[in-house]
Amino acid sequence: MLEKKEGRINEIVYEHTAHRGGKYRLYPTIDGLKSLLDDLIEANATTEYLRVNPFYVNEKVNLQREFDELMFFMECRESVTEEEELADILEAIDQTPLMDLPAGKALRPMCRFDDPKKFGQSLAIYRNYLKTAIPQMFAIAKEDLNLTEEDLGFGYFCFEIHSG
Repeated sequence: MLEKKEGRINEIVYEHTAHRGGKYRLYPTIDGLKSLLDDLIEANATTEYLRVNPFYVNEKVNLQREFDELMFFMECRESVTEEEELADILEAIDQTPLMDLPAGKALRPMCRFDDPKKFGQSLAIYRNYLKTAIPQMFAIAKEDLNLTEEDLGFGYFCFEIHSG
């Protein structure tokens, strides 16, 4: 059962990812994720963290590919310096061959608890970054899962979302 956490951001995430009173978890598709991000941006609030982990499912070949290396993770702290944020991004780049500096800035932002403007801006940057990431993930999934052109129509992206 999914726990409904306190806070406006957590409530929005719960609304978009819980089904039947939290008995089941929903994994939004691309449109659902964009709607969720829009709602989070409009909330003008922050939370401790927000994590979005993309995955691709293909029903015809009954396979799934998770993209942990392209996971979005934003942490909000009492204080954050540009140096701390850059160090976190560089560490993520070192651990992930698919990530470069622009991707790191889109996927690993940090903000202060009292800075909903930066929180919203970071989500908008991530939302825009999806235009680059989704075709990249699609190409990876196609290769990793050995998909043919006929298989492609049976696949879709979903996103596992957590907040705290």
